[in-house]
Amino acid sequence: MISYIGGKSRMAEWIDAFIPKDIETYVEPFSGMFWVFFKMDLEKYPNLKTVTYNDFNSLNANLFRCIKDYDRLYDECLKYPCQQVGIENTPKEYSEMFNIFQKEIFAKDFVTPTDANFDVAAKYLYVLTQVFSGSKPETAKYMDYRGKYRCKFLIIMDKMKKKEWREHFDKITFVENLDVCDVIQKYDSPTTYFYLDPPYYDTEHYYSKHEFGRSDHERLKNCLENVKGMFSLSYYVFDELNEWFPKDKYVWETKEFSKAAAASKGKVQTKGTELLIMNYGLENSGLADLHQSHATRLTEDYIDIILPLDEDLDDDGNYINDNDREIL
Repeated sequence: MISYIGGKSRMAEWIDAFIPKDIETYVEPFSGMFWVFFKMDLEKYPNLKTVTYNDFNSLNANLFRCIKDYDRLYDECLKYPCQQVGIENTPKEYSEMFNIFQKEIFAKDFVTPTDANFDVAAKYLYVLTQVFSGSKPETAKYMDYRGKYRCKFLIIMDKMKKKEWREHFDKITFVENLDVCDVIQKYDSPTTYFYLDPPYYDTEHYYSKHEFGRSDHERLKNCLENVKGMFSLSYYVFDELNEWFPKDKYVWETKEFSKAAAASKGKVQTKGTELLIMNYGLENSGLADLHQSHATRLTEDYIDIILPLDEDLDDDGNYINDNDREIL
């Protein structure tokens, strides 16, 4: 939906290809900005009845409670003017408003409402869309585009009006703010599919408003050992993985990709390896014959080139900001 730390907008098509088409319930226990779901072609999942968003970050959960009523959230966002293309001298009050909102919603004593609060959601979007790639919004500084690029606050507002985005917003059934194991236990069934994208091991400090450390990674492993449904789990490789998810019990799929952090347009990026661990065989996803050619094609798409995010492009497909890339 928008740039966010650890977001999977670039990887989502590759991940979606492994999701079985006959699932009835789809759950992301670490939803973030829900990119894997938003990239799903809903017509390919005719039995899908329940879609559950979950995130331990209460501001994210509140945002997605509100996005289900996109017209009301759009109207709330209209209250807050932002940067405009062609206006080089950004009004000072925009950055001042950003600072006020940032201090308000990230104050230590701030309690996110448990019911949909559109005022908080709009302020959160205002902050999140005007920092570098959605990273550390509680401390990041306001990015002044000086009239060169379209503000991402306006781009997310555009998405609230687009049919293809509304179809996905409408499909969201439940929004939760639960611990990962609690949401797994609540929605687990033989027809449930979980896509899990936890804070990557030893990078947990990059994430906002959460507590998830080494013991939680092991707790997640223990929880997944007993699920009735199917799951895929995104990780980078670390030593304990072979012990926790042995290859003789789980399917491991890997793909090289170009890291987006600190990228510059036109330059070769540092490569990394994305790992997807599954508790089911490829025959369950319908990819037994197709996944190799698909993975090869996607690998060629991602290596040695720079792929812009949807929100990094204007309506004509041009870069909004050459230096602003999603951090993976």
